[in-house]
Amino acid sequence: MAAPTSTPTDIVIDCDPGIDDAIALLLAMSCRDRVTLSAITTTHGNVPLALTSRNALRVRTLGGRPDIPVHAGCPRPLTVAPTHAPHAHGNNGLGGVTLAEGEGGLAVEHSVDALTSVAAGRTLVAVGPLTNVAVALVKRPELAGLWRRLVIMGGAIAAGNTTAQAEFNIFSDPEAARTVLTTTDWPAAARPVIFPLDATHQALVTPDWLDELAASGGAVCRAAAEMLGGYERRAAAARGGVCVHDAMAVAWTIRPELFETRAARIEVVTDSGAAQGRTVADFGSSEPGADIVTGVDAPAFLDWLKERLVALDA
Repeated sequence: MAAPTSTPTDIVIDCDPGIDDAIALLLAMSCRDRVTLSAITTTHGNVPLALTSRNALRVRTLGGRPDIPVHAGCPRPLTVAPTHAPHAHGNNGLGGVTLAEGEGGLAVEHSVDALTSVAAGRTLVAVGPLTNVAVALVKRPELAGLWRRLVIMGGAIAAGNTTAQAEFNIFSDPEAARTVLTTTDWPAAARPVIFPLDATHQALVTPDWLDELAASGGAVCRAAAEMLGGYERRAAAARGGVCVHDAMAVAWTIRPELFETRAARIEVVTDSGAAQGRTVADFGSSEPGADIVTGVDAPAFLDWLKERLVALDA
């Protein structure tokens, strides 16, 4: 496992809030001594762009950080029809939880332009469909060498959650994912770190964990517990708990020692059909293009996540 970082990491989060996106944003806001959240960029995804952007503003206010700029981005995928997930995240994207309206409004600059300016020299954490990231790389291919690192929540090696083979973020814009993961020439030291479902399913939030969180803090903890409790109940019960996918990608920028990775070459299936959006990892490739998270210290991660949310309330 990698050693923990001791200096603050400057990050930008590209997201589609989304319950787990909201938890990821709150986690970043709770670690101001370890991470600097310079900007939030939004994209289509769990709900339409207007709602993901509005939710980002609301979560920013909940976390006490109205100073962080929120940039709205691409409203639809590059080529396929838009896909949303109200069945999992509720019609408002936050599990039906109503947060106070966000202080201030959206930044004028489009997400893609923010990723080509604000994100340069910083770590980009992409936890939604990769449309904004792909368009930025097409516009300025040199960004692959200017971003400090790209951390992605997306993909599935064994089984998907939107189709039998595909994970939601990649399925929502497979052409964008292919642009980012397959056709971009990443420097070896900056190749993407990918959290597939195989990793995020290793740390599940139980009802007892949610009850403890709600009882441990104030408004932030109660809202976080309520949002996570709003996930689609049947799927959560079948797995034995709720996933906090996107928060893991943020956690890697702060506590990488909690995760194990393996280098692999990634291919994304863009053809229509049953395999559309599938990510295929070749761990034996002599030319790896990404580092895939394969192991998670689940107890340590979940204990730390709860501690940070409680700290944000304090």
